[in-house]
Amino acid sequence: MTSRLTNRLWVAVFAAATVFAQSSATYDSSRTIKLTGVVIKVEWANPHAFFFVNVRDAAGTITNWALEFGNPLDLEKDGWTRNSLRIGDSVNVEGIPARDPKRQAFAKSVTLAKTGKKLFVAAPKKPATAAVREPTPRWPDGQVRLGPPAGKKGYWGAPSASVLVETTAAKIQMNDEGLLRNLADVDRVAPFQPWAKAVYEYRQRSLLKDDPLTRCLPPGGPRQFQMPHGFQFVEQRDLGRILLLLGGGDRNWRVIYTDGRSQGQADEVVRSYYGNSVGRWDKDTLVVDVIGFNEHFWITNGGLPHTEALHLTERFTRPDLGTLKYQVTVDDPRTYTRPWTGGWTIPWVPNEEIQEYFCEENVESTLSINVSGKENYK
Repeated sequence: MTSRLTNRLWVAVFAAATVFAQSSATYDSSRTIKLTGVVIKVEWANPHAFFFVNVRDAAGTITNWALEFGNPLDLEKDGWTRNSLRIGDSVNVEGIPARDPKRQAFAKSVTLAKTGKKLFVAAPKKPATAAVREPTPRWPDGQVRLGPPAGKKGYWGAPSASVLVETTAAKIQMNDEGLLRNLADVDRVAPFQPWAKAVYEYRQRSLLKDDPLTRCLPPGGPRQFQMPHGFQFVEQRDLGRILLLLGGGDRNWRVIYTDGRSQGQADEVVRSYYGNSVGRWDKDTLVVDVIGFNEHFWITNGGLPHTEALHLTERFTRPDLGTLKYQVTVDDPRTYTRPWTGGWTIPWVPNEEIQEYFCEENVESTLSINVSGKENYK
């Protein structure tokens, strides 16, 4: 009976705990909680891992908590595995509670009660290697390579900025999600039309709770370069195109045509999350003209709005092996009073491949074994 009750508690809490990311809309960073309990379940799955604990209070009542503690890809890079925490372990947890009444929190600190060992601590960041400071790799004809040098591997990692703001603006204080510390700075972010400013302010005040990314919709526009786990270029020069593969989201991809074609008319292209991209080389810079966007995404963290009139001009420059400069000009006359430009730099991650990443919460846990021993999706 006890086992059945525990399982029912776990299923109920797990169903409530399926969130895409640790976010201000989900967790209340102004509060902290401390819990001591026994681990009854560990879900080591993309995009976020959870463990579940039974917590007994002074009266002997047991409650079940769902605790998010990171992304498996990042945890594994830091040397942790699904077996670092086992069912039956007693743990002390300090975390950030969810905003709503459900018993859920983001675990900032996890300690084994028996030994005092701290779990899931981030490994020290590795210093930049000499390799990434090498000269820009090039093709035999001298054109810049956007991917790895011949015979090697690698990809582009996390950007130097997690938000897109106008380059001419003085430093604006925001968190990694793009939430302004002072909403009075809204006019410094971008030259909004009145309706767009109102939408942006609403998204900020509501803590980005309606972000399409939380429903696993593709990160279109500049936001595709702000996703965790990076991206890579696959240059198919014989076909006159470059494939851009994303490590975040649901492993989305985009085509940049470099075969000399002209850009089409916005009303003629099929509107999509990534638009229609036509690129050309201006010396060592790839200039990409993009039109044909739909309106089902936010173009950057923080909730910048746009319309179908959005026209982007992207510039990719690689001054050395380890650095990619990304600059984008946003031209959407329905949303902004004038074109404006922003950007960031992106570091090269050498000698590694992008790992498989799923947006759907705990997608692996939806697998079941049928009577023949084969895996099926529930």
